[in-house]
Amino acid sequence: MYNARLIATWIAFGLLIVTGGCQTGQQTLNNTYSNNPQLTRADLPDYAVGEYFVFDDGTAAVVTRVSKEKVTWRYQNGAISTRYRNFILPALSWTSASSQSQTTLTASPDMLWPLATGNRGQYESYQVISRNDRIESTELSRNWECTVEGTERVSVPAGTFDTYVVACKRYSTSSNSWRATRKYYYAPELGHYVIRDDTFRSRSDRTRRLVAYGFNSTFLPEQEQINLNGKLQNVLSKNPDGIASTWKSKPGDITAMLVPVNSYTGSSGAECRDYYSIYSVKGRIRKNARSVCKQPEGRWQRVD
Repeated sequence: MYNARLIATWIAFGLLIVTGGCQTGQQTLNNTYSNNPQLTRADLPDYAVGEYFVFDDGTAAVVTRVSKEKVTWRYQNGAISTRYRNFILPALSWTSASSQSQTTLTASPDMLWPLATGNRGQYESYQVISRNDRIESTELSRNWECTVEGTERVSVPAGTFDTYVVACKRYSTSSNSWRATRKYYYAPELGHYVIRDDTFRSRSDRTRRLVAYGFNSTFLPEQEQINLNGKLQNVLSKNPDGIASTWKSKPGDITAMLVPVNSYTGSSGAECRDYYSIYSVKGRIRKNARSVCKQPEGRWQRVD
């Protein structure tokens, strides 16, 4: 068991590991950005099922499946997409309530990675978008040029991050004229991008900024969920405020620190508690704050 004072240390230690800690193996990056932090090697994102990201344009997505090269995402509107771990590349497929898409690419799945300023790549994409009723479809061919432009420290609602800046320019296949630029600000510490800027030739520009991220344990395998919930029920019933216990997944890639932080009587007179579940997901720290109340049969149930 751990006392509350160790929570901040545990988080800081996890972040130290994620961000390189003693800063060995750094590379000096030369770029044109005014604020250009030095970053350690950034390999392809290594997503875990259950990780989620929420942006200020309303976009929210959770990882539902991971294979060697590909990741499947589920969005807040019910849409599902499958794409390479290399999020810079367009989705290979997606489905929504009204349509679906299939895309083929000439790019390698690891194009530009590991990231380093000056890395460049070119590829072509061919996309077919079909209505689910199969009445009509649209075919799109595009040329892309992507460059790692540099590094920059940025602040978004979710926090401040040191990022690699990757810009992908899209050109017409017929006239080779510029049509749009999509710029990503990728935070190695987080394992995902925190800003996406879209600049268009003939329509309004768009920007999305990260507002929240975390880990949803309901996407764990069923037995893992049962084990985790059993541990949580025990912690909430026995641990005083500020005293934490840990749980570890069977594969060992996910660890959770569960700590009650506040006990009180709810509006209905029930015994209630606030607690933190602090996950280490493949070395990345994800923290959730929850509130629960004790039910008549003795189990604790979420109220938030």
